[in-house]
Formats: sequence, structure tokens, C-alpha cells
Amino acid sequence: MAAVSINKISGAIISGIEKAQMDYAKMSGGEWVWNAAEYVLTTYIAKEIDSLEGSKYVTIEHSGLAAVGDAGAIGPGPKPLKARLRGRFDLVLWWANSKPRAVIEVKNHPSGPKGWIKDIDRIAAVLDMQKDNSSFNFGAFAYYYSARDGRQLSAEEKIAGKLERMKEFVASQLSDKFRVEQVESDIHNEGEYGAWVAACIIIKRVNQ
Repeated sequence: MAAVSINKISGAIISGIEKAQMDYAKMSGGEWVWNAAEYVLTTYIAKEIDSLEGSKYVTIEHSGLAAVGDAGAIGPGPKPLKARLRGRFDLVLWWANSKPRAVIEVKNHPSGPKGWIKDIDRIAAVLDMQKDNSSFNFGAFAYYYSARDGRQLSAEEKIAGKLERMKEFVASQLSDKFRVEQVESDIHNEGEYGAWVAACIIIKRVNQ
């Protein structure tokens, strides 16, 4: 069975976030998923990836050090601090041969960059470790965001601006060694309640 394409993986991430929002609103009597714990998004994303046809595995809260070890990404010398290998990755996507393929970090309603840029730095640091030998192929930063109408901007306009700022900031922070692509759902307008969106930023080494 063939490996799942990155496009299908990003599509599953988006679908998982959308289902988390819709299901949580239903089960909670109208609350939006930004009010819920972040692992709600993480679990829904994992389930959507698992449902894809093709060769892959996905694990939740996997040890960072164990994952990079399995990927063949541990070399001599000190490990990059930004990789935060003593912690756990939100999700790890695996090749069918039980080698790690991608690190996926998840953020519920990201605000300023100080609250989430460490996840971008972490993904980049992991991809840069022993890159000629590592089985890691890409990384993803998945996020949910919502807004309400304001005096000057509508909820949709606020979200469109947020999406653009997220993409531009990540691209500006990473070196020329990486390519950045943002995948977005439609902006879901819920009228007087506001609007919301699902998105993920795919990070790949330029030689891939």
C-alpha cells in the first residue's frame, strides 16, 4: 500500500479540526472548541489521519527523544535545545516501516507569536537534525482560530488577517533551509456568533 501524500495529510488535519469544532458545539450546547482543552483538537486530527487510506501510523503525545532516535536523527554532540526532546510531540506521523515521518504540533486559538513560535522552532530543529539520515520528511503546525465582529472589522476580516499574519511570520522566522505552505479551510461564518477557521502550516526542507 502506498504512503499517504502530504496533501492528504494536511486535508485530514483540516477535517479533524473542523469536526472537533462542530462536534464540540453539538455536545456542549453551543460552546466553541476554543473553550475546550487543546487535546480535543489533537485527538480529532489523529482520528482523521488514521482514517486515510494508505500506509501510515499516528501516535499521540509521543516522546520527543524516542521519536528522533527511531528516525535515526540523533548524531554526536549536544542536541538542539529548540527541539525540546525531553518533552512530547503532540502527534507523530509514521511511515509504514515504523520510522517517524512528521512532527505535528497543535495550537488552539493562537494569539501572539510568543505563545506558539516555539512550536515552529521545534519542528524546524527536528527536521534539521541529521537531515541526511533522518526519516523525518516534514512537519506541521495545526491550529484553530475564531473571531467575532468588531467595530471596524468583521469576524471574517479578522480571521483573514490572522491567517496572513501567521503565514508571513512563520516564513520570516525560518531560514532559507525550509519551505512553508499554509493550508486553510473555508472561513465558517456563524452569523452573530462570529466565524472560525481550521489551518495548518506545512514545513519542509528545501531539498525535498
